Amino acid sequence: MNRLLYNRAIVNKLSELIERYPDLRFGQLLVNCDIIELVPDGTAMIALDPFDEESKITWEKMTKNKYCFE
Repeated sequence: MNRLLYNRAIVNKLSELIERYPDLRFGQLLVNCDIIELVPDGTAMIALDPFDEESKITWEKMTKNKYCFE
C-alpha cells in the first residue's frame, strides 16, 4: 500500500470514530487512536509531534489499538 492509501485509511477510520463518539474532541480522538502520544514531563503531559512518522506506521499503530478496532 502506498502513502495515499494509508492516509485514506486513517481518515476513513477517524471519520467512523467521529460518528461513533460525537462527544469527543478531535484531539481526544487522536490520542485515543495512538496518533498523538502523550508523555509525562514533570507535572504536565507533552504531546509528541508525529510530523516525521510515515503514514504506514500511524496506520499500523491504529490497527493494534482496541479503541479503533475492537
